[in-house]
Amino acid sequence: MPKKKTSFETDIARLAEIVEQVENSETPLDVAISLYKEGLELAAKCGKTLGQYEEQILTLQKDVDGNLIMEVFGNESFQ
Repeated sequence: MPKKKTSFETDIARLAEIVEQVENSETPLDVAISLYKEGLELAAKCGKTLGQYEEQILTLQKDVDGNLIMEVFGNESFQ
């Protein structure tokens, strides 16, 4: 059965829940391991999503003459 598509924000919120549950000393080990696996999958998915958004941002940034400017999150520019 395919997994339901979720938003980035939903995935980050679930990841935070997982961390809280795994850090709870009362969580049974087998449950913690299952949650850890889910967390790894979510972290990878979120990382991939962030990479895609970063590519979109870099592609969309242009100067007044229409030249593509690749900016690092700060004030440095690469042309």
